[in-house]
Amino acid sequence: MKEYKFKINGNDYTVAINSVEGNIANVSVNGAAYSVEMENAPVAAPAKEKVERIPFSVRMKHADKALKFAYNEIKSEMLAYGLKSRISIAGDTFRLHTKTYIMLVVAGKSLKLYFALDPKDYKDSKMPLGDASKKVLHKDTPLVFKVKSDLSVRRCKQLIADCCAKDGLEKGEFVKHDHVKDL
Repeated sequence: MKEYKFKINGNDYTVAINSVEGNIANVSVNGAAYSVEMENAPVAAPAKEKVERIPFSVRMKHADKALKFAYNEIKSEMLAYGLKSRISIAGDTFRLHTKTYIMLVVAGKSLKLYFALDPKDYKDSKMPLGDASKKVLHKDTPLVFKVKSDLSVRRCKQLIADCCAKDGLEKGEFVKHDHVKDL
């Protein structure tokens, strides 16, 4: 029930809309009930089409072999630096204590990684990097890199090393593992 307050010619009115059926509205004006006929019935807002989000784990399980290989290599590399993995519906986030170092998501048929690196430091790089610093979600991880090939996996490992070296994290033992199977 919606309630409105009006002042007409110095008189106060409290109008409550109790229900609307078609072009007939049942209202109360200062407590007195009225049935009001409207010329144009209110049009219901069109129902929004519900977008179904496919969870990261499902996307990875149904990905092709090349994408699974890239994910396994990259995740093993990040775990070798002691980063902790947290899988959510959107992707896989790698952090240590309270700092997020890398966010990994599936973008179509490739992986997209967001690094806690300044894109300005890589403006002269030959790597195809992007800047996501204008997005609130990526204010802490503004450098974007898309993994599509074996070369981009090697370049990604270099960016991981740069990101971890910035905070003095040293690489430990690299253990190959099928992380997709664990999802």
